[in-house]
Amino acid sequence: MADNNRDNKSGQGEQTVQQYWSRIIRAASGYEARPAMRDELAQDMALAVWRSLSAFSGQCALNTYIYRVIHNVAVDHIRRHSRTTEYELTDEIEDDNISPESDLIHSRRQQKLIIAVNRLPLSLRQVILLKLEDLNNTEIGEVLGLSDSNVAVRLNRAKQKLSELLAGAEE
Repeated sequence: MADNNRDNKSGQGEQTVQQYWSRIIRAASGYEARPAMRDELAQDMALAVWRSLSAFSGQCALNTYIYRVIHNVAVDHIRRHSRTTEYELTDEIEDDNISPESDLIHSRRQQKLIIAVNRLPLSLRQVILLKLEDLNNTEIGEVLGLSDSNVAVRLNRAKQKLSELLAGAEE
């Protein structure tokens, strides 16, 4: 009986990880630019989500809970690994973006945006990445442990800083 219960929970965990896999990949991409490290981070995030589901108490939405787990893994990852330089980031993005000539302008803009997002301070990068995942300010606040007003301030600062970084990249 205990094995059946454990198998059922394991199956639910696998189903939840599969359901959130694309979000996990996007989150990992937002925190890690190097392909091998990004894949490792995504696996770590998925494993952490799977392991933590048994502790989910329903005090918040499952979506918010999962993003909180993903956020914690990403912060630990950043603490453990040195940040990549802009030069390394550009090289790896160019290697990954072998595209037709008609997509060249689009891919260059994406490269500049990725570089700019990765250059943001962690506190600003976190809110911008969660906003890009369509979380509202309240959900972002729950994930990061911030008030709604603090989330709004950080989002505004992140947008301003991104504008500055992208304007500097155009010069």
